[in-house]
Amino acid sequence: MGLVERNSHRWRRDLAVTACCAAAVAEADRTGDPGQRAARLIDCLGVLRSTHGAGSAAALDMRALRRGLRQGLTPLLPIEGEGEDPLGEVRLVDSDGLLCDAVEDLGREHFVSQQALMEYWPWARLRAEQEEQQLYSEIRRLPPEDYAKVRELLASHPVAEQGVLWEKWGGLWGRFGFFEPVSSWPWCNAAGWCFPCPVCAWPMRAQPAGGGVFAVSCDAHLLEGAQYTCRQDRGGSGPPVLEGGGCSAGRVEGFPAAGDYLAVSRTVWRYLTLPGRMEFAIRDALTDIAGLEVFMYPEGDRYDLRIMATDPLVAREWRVDAKAWRSFDALADALLERPVLGAAVPLIIVVPHRRRSDLPRLRERLAGRPDLEVMTDKDFVTTVLRWCRAEL
Repeated sequence: MGLVERNSHRWRRDLAVTACCAAAVAEADRTGDPGQRAARLIDCLGVLRSTHGAGSAAALDMRALRRGLRQGLTPLLPIEGEGEDPLGEVRLVDSDGLLCDAVEDLGREHFVSQQALMEYWPWARLRAEQEEQQLYSEIRRLPPEDYAKVRELLASHPVAEQGVLWEKWGGLWGRFGFFEPVSSWPWCNAAGWCFPCPVCAWPMRAQPAGGGVFAVSCDAHLLEGAQYTCRQDRGGSGPPVLEGGGCSAGRVEGFPAAGDYLAVSRTVWRYLTLPGRMEFAIRDALTDIAGLEVFMYPEGDRYDLRIMATDPLVAREWRVDAKAWRSFDALADALLERPVLGAAVPLIIVVPHRRRSDLPRLRERLAGRPDLEVMTDKDFVTTVLRWCRAEL
């Protein structure tokens, strides 16, 4: 079995285990809202069916799910090869309909918090939380140089052929489950082709618009002009030609939605690729400025960048943490949960320039935290360059 197949199976099995834990909590609950409980079970059943092949998925219904939770997970987990899954005999709900201790154990091992399970988080939120915790836990164990290399690779090459990724990652390749086969993502398939966003390089969403036409756009960079149309060319051998797009969107070359093309998961894209591209753009804009030193991921990645004035007569330091969250309210909640920083240098939260109209709301939410400042990535670079011209 090749690396792509192994990674795909690991990803599907991880999904299945998480869904089983969530289903067990819903199944054992007899005090909550029955409609919510039923919706959670249906949600988990749909996830489980998606992890199986067409043949075995057809046998998975609500009765099979409830039986598997009580009698053993074997029929609920995707099968790989001839061997038996070591979790196959695990029971998550006992004969009295109560949760088994294995639910908490598996939740911890698969980065699913007990609070998330008990509060009936929607599947998308639960999975995103799980993946974010897992990916940060994995890479923070790396030595500083390898950590910085992984962060830059995830930012600069979020999609490529496996051979290209293998060459760039070197000895780090295969240690992490960041990448998924693009062939398993129907949402970015336009007549058998995918198109990387000209801004972030991740596959853009492709939606049929009727008459053989697809609307192709990036969820994060629509405002930057990453929106196109293309027409299915049944007689051509190459990718369809994208038309339209904003003035800032460059030409895009498609690649086959099959074979060995891999892309980072949506969670990696949202929480590592997008902020990473801001981080390295800031680094590149300030690295060659006389009188400045730029450090990536200092102090064990407590924040993303430290920029320091090297002239001892003009002491100045900036500490930056880049964020590309979709919800600024959720970002404010997360920032307010952080302990107040005792350092004299405030932490500058940098967000994409396209979100500048949302900054007043975020600043209002953080008004009671003088240790936190907020600005866009472009405004931050401009601020530092202006200071350099005035002081150095």
